[in-house]
Amino acid sequence: MLTKRSLQKFKTLYEKYFGKKLTDEEARRKADYFVSIYRAVYGSVEFPDDDKKNE
Repeated sequence: MLTKRSLQKFKTLYEKYFGKKLTDEEARRKADYFVSIYRAVYGSVEFPDDDKKNE
C-alpha cells in the first residue's frame, strides 16, 4: 500500500514526464500496476521505508 507521500511523489513525477495530472485514484492504480510489474521482473524487492517515518 502506498503512503500519502509516496502517492504525491508518484503524481509529481508522472506529471513531469507525461504532462498529465492524475487524480489520487488514477495515481494509486498506475503506481500499483508499476510496482506489480517491477516485482514480476525483479522479484520481491523491498522498497525503502523512508515514507513511513515521515507520515
